[in-house]
Amino acid sequence: QNFLNAFTYPDRTCYPVASTNTKDFYNLISVYLDAVLHPRAINDDKVLQQEGWHYELEDLSEEMKYKGVVYNEMKGVYSSPEALAQRHASRILFPNSVYSHDYGGDPPSIPDLSFESFQRFHNTYYHPSNARVFFYGDDDEESRLNLLSEYLDEYEDSNMTCENKSSNIEYQPKLNLPNTTHRFPYPTNDASGKHIVTTNWLLNHERLSEKESLAL
Repeated sequence: QNFLNAFTYPDRTCYPVASTNTKDFYNLISVYLDAVLHPRAINDDKVLQQEGWHYELEDLSEEMKYKGVVYNEMKGVYSSPEALAQRHASRILFPNSVYSHDYGGDPPSIPDLSFESFQRFHNTYYHPSNARVFFYGDDDEESRLNLLSEYLDEYEDSNMTCENKSSNIEYQPKLNLPNTTHRFPYPTNDASGKHIVTTNWLLNHERLSEKESLAL
């Protein structure tokens, strides 16, 4: 394999895989499609407990603590002043959009996620009807489509298309707010007195032309 990963964004999850060996490429695609379309996480609540959150008791004299892979990762993210500035700016600029939420999870809110809610979200938004599959390379196109059919033919169309409002992300209307100040606490071990400044613009509230988008 030349590249194998997964990327999480506020509005999508990407699963790239690459290989210059055609047989290896198709083997990897099979493994990835199976993992993406039939994840153990939606049938085994222990996966959510491990990756998301669970209670942990190390000493009977202490209180139980929240633990979990993502929970601990996000605690680390929220200890960064730069990351907090970015998240608060996005929340203020996009109050009516998915971009107002932290896709990694705000640590105090992560324990509110139940297994049933997790299943429901995954079955709705991670359905193949809401996916795009891109191939690039000189391999046989019919072989690609046959491989995809082996996995996608078991699904019915869920009407979860780009035009469907349940998954479509609308443009955020410009708010025209008066001058306001937002204050947020943040942790720091920096005694140098340095400051952080972040400047943001909401450039458009409707689709830009390709020329405008490229120029901006």
